[in-house]
Amino acid sequence: MPSASFDTSALFATDHGSVEWTDPGRVRIALGTMQWRLAPSDVPALRETTLSLAREVYHCGRDCRWQLRVEGHPTVVLDSDEVLRLDALLDGAVTMLELSAILKDASISRPTATGRRG
Repeated sequence: MPSASFDTSALFATDHGSVEWTDPGRVRIALGTMQWRLAPSDVPALRETTLSLAREVYHCGRDCRWQLRVEGHPTVVLDSDEVLRLDALLDGAVTMLELSAILKDASISRPTATGRRG
């Protein structure tokens, strides 16, 4: 029996992680070995949390660890670099989610990477 697969579409990516659309109407956030699946409406709140942690990173001495709790997912412990990387990833993802909503409201289709120009 074939396994179920989800069609994904990149929303935003950095050198350290990615945020992708998944079925049904969720996003998958991946940073290193960590992954979260959330409703798009939950991403801005997670970004606010990581932004708060990122601000604390600059007041930290050395070798600080940060706990991140996401409802429905296990608590993860991040080092300062991971906090900053996740914050940058989520910043871009929130921007792209906002752009996607604007395009949807304007009834403009988002271009796809597989589209061909002829």
